[in-house]
Amino acid sequence: MIESLLEELENEVGNCINCGFCETVCPTLDPSGFSLWKGARGRVIMGRTLLEDTKNGIPIPALSDSFYSCLDCHACLYVCPAGVNAGKVSQLSREIITTSSDRKNENPYARMIVEVTAKYGNPLGVKKQSAAWSEGLEFDKNAEYLLYTGNMFQLMPYTKNLNSARKSMGKALSNFMASRVAKHPSLIKMLSRMRDREMEQKNFGTLRNIVKLLRISGIRFSYLGEEEPYPGTFIYDLGYIEKFAKYANYVYSVLKGSGAGKIITVDPHTYDLLKNTFPRFVANFNLEIFYYLDLIKIPTIEKGPEKVVYHEPCHFVLRDPKYSKPFQVLSTTADTVLARRNGNRSRCCGGPDELTFPELSEKASQIRYDELKSTGADIIVTACPICNVNLSKENTTMEIADYLASRVRS
Repeated sequence: MIESLLEELENEVGNCINCGFCETVCPTLDPSGFSLWKGARGRVIMGRTLLEDTKNGIPIPALSDSFYSCLDCHACLYVCPAGVNAGKVSQLSREIITTSSDRKNENPYARMIVEVTAKYGNPLGVKKQSAAWSEGLEFDKNAEYLLYTGNMFQLMPYTKNLNSARKSMGKALSNFMASRVAKHPSLIKMLSRMRDREMEQKNFGTLRNIVKLLRISGIRFSYLGEEEPYPGTFIYDLGYIEKFAKYANYVYSVLKGSGAGKIITVDPHTYDLLKNTFPRFVANFNLEIFYYLDLIKIPTIEKGPEKVVYHEPCHFVLRDPKYSKPFQVLSTTADTVLARRNGNRSRCCGGPDELTFPELSEKASQIRYDELKSTGADIIVTACPICNVNLSKENTTMEIADYLASRVRS
């Protein structure tokens, strides 16, 4: 396997002409203090080093922070005259690191997430708590649609408090704790008690608003409750491809076992993963994947008086094929603008680094928040639970489901 990874990496880094255009859009470069190794061009250079050292049998150098800190937003690809994707370089490099017998550069939090997910079907072992949002709701067990939350909204309150705990412990102690949990996944239960209750209730409300929007649009659907597995986003993003292939087939079997042939997702990461990545790893994949806004009926929603700025999630606008339904829906229900950097030049909120590089994530999110606020909009509207948490600075940020639900005609 590693030979094919090296070949792919060689094809990608070999096209780099070292022009530096990618650094003009890389969202981790300025938050890192313009460290070469935390920018797109630096990652391509480091990819070359990894390639040559691995080919020559030299132990993998201490490069992992460069690749693990990449947000995988793919903004670099759209400005590169040679078509190099530093995000792909980072992905391939992480795969090489996790495949190699020399694992000393493996990120301890990455290993923890993978091992806990493999054991519990959830990165923090909180499947029961993740289903609590649906208490009191009834679903149609035999419906053709299945609502699949992927646990993303439910995990955000834990991530916030875990990061606070990491700052208190310091890097050395927090990395030691992560390493211990990776070896003994059941220890995650100790960490999983730490969650932001206020954020949890807010996110539970968002999920219930998604249910409301779907139901007033006449959509019937089932829900797996405590049996719902996490989709494996982190396993894939962190480069554990062999483990992801096995896990993706497990998730697929659970979804197929529901009897529904149409899956409704509620966040960009899960939508992109199921629609564009799962079919590469699951033989004869035959589920139809929808984002919930594909199914709602706009005439039931009144136009609001506020000026809103829409923050575009990377997995919608910096991936092919592009997905613009949230902006289309929002534009019909509000005076909607975009930040100066939008579309192919959109800036990531920094969210994917929140667990592994929290300080970098916080700085990246502040830069994006300032860009969004500079539009003069009253409200920042997101369509991603990770973006929503990272951009919630002054209670001026709303998830699109919450905004739309507030405008539903009574």
